[in-house]
Amino acid sequence: MPRFERPSATSIGTSIYHRRRRDWKDDRDLIEEVMTSINRLDGPYDYYDQGIFQFREKVKLFRKSGYENNKDVFHLGHWIRSSISELSKKQSSYDLRVHSLPFPNNLDHTIELLEKRGIGANLKKSNDFSLETLLPDPQLQSFARERMEILHHGDLSAYLSSLVSKEKESLLTNSASIMDLIHICDFKLSGMELEVTKKYSAGETDLWIPSISLGVEIRNSWDPVDEVVLIRTLSDTNFRLQARHLVVVVPDDMRQETFDIMRQVERRKVIENLSIIRVGDFSNYILKIKEIEKK
Repeated sequence: MPRFERPSATSIGTSIYHRRRRDWKDDRDLIEEVMTSINRLDGPYDYYDQGIFQFREKVKLFRKSGYENNKDVFHLGHWIRSSISELSKKQSSYDLRVHSLPFPNNLDHTIELLEKRGIGANLKKSNDFSLETLLPDPQLQSFARERMEILHHGDLSAYLSSLVSKEKESLLTNSASIMDLIHICDFKLSGMELEVTKKYSAGETDLWIPSISLGVEIRNSWDPVDEVVLIRTLSDTNFRLQARHLVVVVPDDMRQETFDIMRQVERRKVIENLSIIRVGDFSNYILKIKEIEKK
């Protein structure tokens, strides 16, 4: 007995999962509705037809492995919707319990063609990439496939471009969390081809750049009590790594009053080789340090 009984399009109007796909559950409901029609004794299908046999085998596999983790579910759902669209042009009011879909004799070949024409096709042409090679995890594949369909009509190249653009934008933002600031600095250092060691441990700065002997400490807020901890971290870095340069990096949108209070640590020369700067000045600071190191 089918697991998912769904009402026909004739009695309640066309089901939404006939017309569009919101997620894998819509594919599942549509496929199971067609399976119900195929299994009807008085239905419109030849039970022993080769295409029908292949469809039944596919559904058995989907039920066993899970609809959400099988890429063929997406492509088969797409084929059924295309067939329904053609059927609706011929029939003013179709009913999948009465009107049959034209199942191909080689269903796997049809799904393969849809995959080549659709998701990832543009990227495969030039880079031989696919969603499966980029994301081995089936659950991540399913999520990415749904997002691609919703946002970019199944175009993997457009989806990846969008993700990279958003990542770049977040790295260059003026207002940032601690991790954002670390990524921004790392991004700018990588652009200058400087090797970076990430510490994330007590007693040393967040980033260490061996080639110019620079320690980078990140702060996105400031309280007077933070000074003792900061000075200890910078002093320990000087002692352990023999740093020639130390810099504390803060967000661009930190209040000027707060920034000036922090700069007092630098002006008092508590740490001789220390600079405190905003992240927007980080690239220029690094260029100056590189010039100093060349002398």
